[in-house]
Amino acid sequence: MPITYNIFPELDLVIYVCVGTITPTEFFKVGDQVLLDPRLKDKTKVILDLFNADLDTSVSDIHLAIFKNKEAQKLGKEVGPTAVYTRSTSLRFLGETLRHLSFETVTNFSIFHNQYDAIQWLGLSEEEVLNAWAELEKQVSSA
Repeated sequence: MPITYNIFPELDLVIYVCVGTITPTEFFKVGDQVLLDPRLKDKTKVILDLFNADLDTSVSDIHLAIFKNKEAQKLGKEVGPTAVYTRSTSLRFLGETLRHLSFETVTNFSIFHNQYDAIQWLGLSEEEVLNAWAELEKQVSSA
């Protein structure tokens, strides 16, 4: 599966690891599962690992992201600070576009090119998060 996730309630964190080519529609299908998971709390922090993935996106996907964020808010599970880990510089431009189009809903995210900066920005324990992240990456590589 190109998108694997785990919720780490003790860290107040969700980590998604994506591989291959994915679309926002595929991502939001998985995101819908996460929203229904009882371990998820309101404003749980998120790491979206796209380092080994390509995002196949279009302008309509930006509107889908805005819609899905509003939907999560209505369910009382507003998305917390989100660190996007990627090697893609074009995602930075996509992120800025999303921020400008949805200034009232999707603003609490940032794009990072290394894990340490992402973890620090989220204000989390580096060792605990790196261990959780490595555990999830093992699941992805063994699948």
